[in-house]
Amino acid sequence: MKRRRNYIILGSLVVVTAAVVAGCIKHPLDQVQSGQYNTGNYWRNQADVIAGVNGIYNVLYTEDWIGHHIYVFDDQSDDIYVAGDHPDFKAVGVFNADPTQQIIGVTWSFAYEQIGRANNALIYIPKVPVMDDAIRQRSMGEAYFLRAYAYFVLSEIYGEVPIITEKNVADVNYNVAKSSIDSVRALVESDLLQAANLLPETYQDADKGRVPKGAAWGMLCKLYMTEDRMADAITWGSKVVNDGNYALAGDYRANFTVGQQESNSEILFAVWNNSQLTSNVPSSAISQYFTPRAWQGWGFHQPTQNFAGEFENADTIRKRATLISVGDTIPYQKNILTIGDGDAYQMFAGMSGQTTGRFLPSMSATGYCIRKYTAFVSDGNPTHDGMIDFNQKQPLLRSADIYLLVAEAKIRQSGPGAGDAELNKVRIRAGLLPKSGATMRDLVHERRVELGGENTRWQDLLRWDKDKLVNIDTIVSKPMAASPLPPFNGATIIPPRTFTRPKDYYMPIPQQIVDESKGIIKQNPNY
Repeated sequence: MKRRRNYIILGSLVVVTAAVVAGCIKHPLDQVQSGQYNTGNYWRNQADVIAGVNGIYNVLYTEDWIGHHIYVFDDQSDDIYVAGDHPDFKAVGVFNADPTQQIIGVTWSFAYEQIGRANNALIYIPKVPVMDDAIRQRSMGEAYFLRAYAYFVLSEIYGEVPIITEKNVADVNYNVAKSSIDSVRALVESDLLQAANLLPETYQDADKGRVPKGAAWGMLCKLYMTEDRMADAITWGSKVVNDGNYALAGDYRANFTVGQQESNSEILFAVWNNSQLTSNVPSSAISQYFTPRAWQGWGFHQPTQNFAGEFENADTIRKRATLISVGDTIPYQKNILTIGDGDAYQMFAGMSGQTTGRFLPSMSATGYCIRKYTAFVSDGNPTHDGMIDFNQKQPLLRSADIYLLVAEAKIRQSGPGAGDAELNKVRIRAGLLPKSGATMRDLVHERRVELGGENTRWQDLLRWDKDKLVNIDTIVSKPMAASPLPPFNGATIIPPRTFTRPKDYYMPIPQQIVDESKGIIKQNPNY
């Protein structure tokens, strides 16, 4: 597979070296570099601060981090099948992770890259002598949030991890032992509380895409749910629910539609993609990896029938926004693929040899693809193989997630029906009838279909299993199946799997990290 790389350049952070021709200069290696920035000559003014904080966000665009690799861990659930040619991805999906696998190493390294950049910002922003106080405060809040987000993800995937903060940078001490998961979560909590205090509630158009106060509130709610702190989760999640600045979008599809995301109050935190070169903001890899190959994508992370079958019959708005199914017409694609004999099944009877914009059986191993991260467009040339709009934003945290967490906390704290108000706001927005006396079973269903493909299912299952609210064994022991339509006929894509406790609650620490620590960092148990 051809690997896709995003190289991020921010105007204020470009490193320029002197061009030297050895034949013209007697000592070519003795030349002084021009435009080389370091902590001694950077962080001088407000422009440096803004560019430096932008540099923290930029880590989100890498394919090996939020770009799409992190979604591999959600493929351990029953919703998504790992397609493509990455054996390490597939090993994770069947609970056969290995400390030497690439996916284990790159996820760790890019999380700490984000942490490292945030640490620098937190050290040097207070030292900038002259800048607007509001921008200084906002920038500190962004750095705290982005560091907290990286540590939260690390704790979900690996459990206990080393804590590296400003003090480690000052002491040049980076080889430290893992901290307890409680300590990691305490740091996440502290950083999010700082962010909640410093961040603005909203931004003007020029700064859209930066994290607002509501994102910190929402992440605090998620953190407290992982710690079974129901009252705290309700307190902070209700701030999102009750703030009109973070109201649910009127149309579910607006969360994933180019042109409707920019002013969408529901998107609390996202990878703010933009393919226009003048913006200096690149596109995320997410569209590339979830989009079918026929439309310039790689077609990883294909939904299963297990997931598709979870939608209620009346839940057509969310299902069509979430899934592309065999036979669906792809928007704007009028002359792309010729239907061959291998595609001329029931839904294409008599159409062999014709051209179509339909999703064909040969495009997916399961009969489904995730639609949420693909904006189909046409460049007007009927001979092209299709186009993807890379301006689409990649939501990482939505208000709907928080509404349902508040509903869950209320149900678990006070019993069935206690979370009806929050749960029904999500259901009614989807065009469904409200529930009365909603139970945890209703809540589990609602989170699955509302947030499908958004990297929440597996972590939900893990925390529910730990609290004995669900039994992961009964979920993974069922085979992952393909579409019931021909030619798939409900075939088994992944046979029953075995979940081993406590080993499979977390991934192994990358072996290279363990080896380089010289015994300081210990491998997770059972690996």
